[in-house]
Amino acid sequence: MCSSDLPLLICCLPLLFLTLAGCSSQESVVAPKAAVPEVTVALPQRQDVQDYQYFTGRAEPRERAELRARVSGHLTSVPFQPGSEIAIGDVIAEIDKRPFEAELQRVQAQQAEAEARAARTQGTFERISAAREKGASSEEEFRKALGDRDEAAAAVQLVKASLTLAQLNLEYCTLKSPIAGRVGDRLVDAGNLVAGGPAGSTLLTTVVSVDPVQIAFEMDENSLQRLQLAMRKGELPSPQELNVPVQAGLAIDNGSYPLDGTVRFLNNEVNPATGTIRLKAEFPNPKQDPGGRVLSVGMFVRVRVPIGPLRQALLVPESALASEQGQRYLFVVDDSKIAVRLNVEAGLQVGSQREIRRAWIPGRAENRDLQATDRVIVRGLQRVRAGAEVATVE
Repeated sequence: MCSSDLPLLICCLPLLFLTLAGCSSQESVVAPKAAVPEVTVALPQRQDVQDYQYFTGRAEPRERAELRARVSGHLTSVPFQPGSEIAIGDVIAEIDKRPFEAELQRVQAQQAEAEARAARTQGTFERISAAREKGASSEEEFRKALGDRDEAAAAVQLVKASLTLAQLNLEYCTLKSPIAGRVGDRLVDAGNLVAGGPAGSTLLTTVVSVDPVQIAFEMDENSLQRLQLAMRKGELPSPQELNVPVQAGLAIDNGSYPLDGTVRFLNNEVNPATGTIRLKAEFPNPKQDPGGRVLSVGMFVRVRVPIGPLRQALLVPESALASEQGQRYLFVVDDSKIAVRLNVEAGLQVGSQREIRRAWIPGRAENRDLQATDRVIVRGLQRVRAGAEVATVE
């Protein structure tokens, strides 16, 4: 090597070292392997399920009473607590009794007078009758005595009717509840004048029964015909229209139906304007402490009615289902620990479980069907892709 090439070699050495170092680093870098997602799997549950029709209803009282004044007068007391539960015969209001007590005393005096006159005319009639038999009395005297006796007897009956009316009016001064239930608001306070009588009487409050409670709902014609057909085939527990078991649930029950009742009323005609018929189901509504009764009159309630016989179905947890553009699907793990997507047709919801009626692999026309031995991913679904490997936890 000549001396003139030495500076050039010295300048190229750093570049050579950098190139070798770069090649060495590229050869040593290895792409990290993607972590296998861990998922929880469970087997589908085989269970008997019941097909239902669902309706919207309202809670209604079995009994309802409007408490109105039956006599006119001033209210002296209104002792009930608005919104509380009362029993049959509890006092709702008191009207001033003094005018009616005075009227009763006046009629009682009239009764005593009428009875005294009736006794006197009866004695006169008996005396003239005896004299007439002996020829000592004329026919005219006998007729007059007979008329006076009958007139006095009729006056006694008239006074007795007035006495009964006066006693009733005095009883009406104390207004009592004819049914047991929950009393409404106080519409008139003590000291006010109220009007009684058959027309224009003053409304004091209302009472509605609370146990049991009826739930009224409208059933369409097709559902009614399916229900009747199931009865004729013996597919329902009760073959009678007015003993069909139903279930109900409130909005806070999140799709469950914890209340059990029985249909007690089926209307006598279908409404031609809506094509529906009105039914009422009766539900026990016992008082619970704390919290009171579950159902209140006027409450919105969801009702389901059984249609058809029990049948077997495969159910998976609701958490196993996802949705994409309206299509429900789930993942199962095969023997190679590969996630397989199945599009499904979901059916009934039973608590936190959902029935799978049909299943198929996307892109294939034939049903794949969900098997009782399939390991369904129920947790970690968002980390799974079709065809990807997964680590399963039973």
